[in-house]
Amino acid sequence: MIDTGYPAFRFVKDVVVNNNEVLDEQARMAQLAGMKDSWHVLAVKPKYHLYVVVIGESARRDALGAFGGHWDNTPFASSVNGYLFNNYIAASGSTQKSLGLTLNRVVDGKPQYQDNFVTLANRAGFQTWWFSNQGQIGEYDTAIASIAKRADEVQFLKNGDFEANKNTQDEQLLKLTEQVLSTQRTQPQLIVLHLMGSHPQACDRTKGKYTVFVQSKETSCYLYSMTQTDSLLAKLYHQLQNSGDTFSLTYFSDHGLAFKERGKEVQYLAHDDKFQQNFQVPFMVLSSDDKAHKVIKAQRSANDFLSFFSQWTGIQAAEITPRYRFISEQKAGPVYITNFQLQKVDYAHLGTDEFTVN
Repeated sequence: MIDTGYPAFRFVKDVVVNNNEVLDEQARMAQLAGMKDSWHVLAVKPKYHLYVVVIGESARRDALGAFGGHWDNTPFASSVNGYLFNNYIAASGSTQKSLGLTLNRVVDGKPQYQDNFVTLANRAGFQTWWFSNQGQIGEYDTAIASIAKRADEVQFLKNGDFEANKNTQDEQLLKLTEQVLSTQRTQPQLIVLHLMGSHPQACDRTKGKYTVFVQSKETSCYLYSMTQTDSLLAKLYHQLQNSGDTFSLTYFSDHGLAFKERGKEVQYLAHDDKFQQNFQVPFMVLSSDDKAHKVIKAQRSANDFLSFFSQWTGIQAAEITPRYRFISEQKAGPVYITNFQLQKVDYAHLGTDEFTVN
């Protein structure tokens, strides 16, 4: 057996969790997926006709040039008119935990999977679409897939879990958005794209391609995967412009990653929950009437995503009480993250895992 320097199990399960915990969560999720939502919509005043949510994957903010990264690898995001948040903090360090706490109403630390941003949009009379390049039946896919399946129209590029059909590319999702945008629709629209983005192994995402060699092949592919996502966002933005409708697009990543085998030829990035960089992710909002490229420096938390979604779409609900204006420099208070043991931790107390240039 060739010693690649990678632990043999490393790419099988990036996050090792208690099996019983997973089974409990799956059972609870299955039960909630069948439950009727409990939203009470008070008002629906959308400013735009098309709302698009692009959920990225495993993108650390410091790996994107537009968000202060050392490499000029995101030409679109670096120049587009809109709001870029350079202090947005993810809710947790893995896809399921993070998006569970981001996209759903959370009661006593538990995501209420029936009360999510899709069921809220449905309840408000939006037409909803979910297009995914992630899996749908693996134990690490199921929770988010259950939210996806609440949309009016759902399409997964992969049939099984995220390891299935490995070579499905995020760009294939744009064929689906093109179809939606080619037809005039009277209802306001919510389109969700769930990317594979920069998920380990990054060289799988880029088919081994990179433009600049930085530290290791895997790190170089990781940086290039950001360029791929930037290119997808540029194409999607142009599709929206060409539709002739008013639109607003938000993009964020579910969580970041941490460096492993640092400084070695086999250096790579993997899920972790001990460092601020595991939670520092890009977040941006690009609207058809934006006139300038603006940066929001105020700290924002993914735990408040539903408040953002309510303000952004003009859907007010009795269950959502925004504490501050999300797209502003208004202070929002301390940020907590949820670690892999499901404990709340003060983000400010976490260590750092810097992306060094050399």
